[in-house]
Amino acid sequence: GGPLLDSKGHMIGINTAIFTQTGTSAGVGFAIPSSTVLKIAPQLIQFGKVRRAGLNLDFAPDPIAYQLNVRNGALILQVPGGSAAAKAGLAPTSRGFAGNIVLGDIIIAVDGKPQVKGKSDLLRVLDDYGVGDQVTLTVRRGAETLEVTLPLEEANI
Repeated sequence: GGPLLDSKGHMIGINTAIFTQTGTSAGVGFAIPSSTVLKIAPQLIQFGKVRRAGLNLDFAPDPIAYQLNVRNGALILQVPGGSAAAKAGLAPTSRGFAGNIVLGDIIIAVDGKPQVKGKSDLLRVLDDYGVGDQVTLTVRRGAETLEVTLPLEEANI
């Protein structure tokens, strides 16, 4: 534990663990960046845990989406009933009558920022928001593109 300092004495993180072969304090250290600490410390104080904002949807892992020919965006697999996403009309991936896969909605941008290349990008973008914040998602559904506005919920992590 303790602060991680740069060569000028500025705190740049908090040390959390060390991997060592010898059992001493020499080895590879791991730390939480100070920017992350500044973001989560108030939540830990107020709620006793970190509350992350999310859509509470199940997304296809990036390699699976790529196999399904989704090259840009986060492919929705499941939409829980009663969620803000369900109320907004987001569509999940499903099976057709012949057993073929019918792609669900694909989120390609959040608040007009087209930085969502896949599931991992979407989760990283949502880290900049708080629970209850309104976001406008740009969604590709088949050949059309639409915008859906909904509040972010507390993510189930």
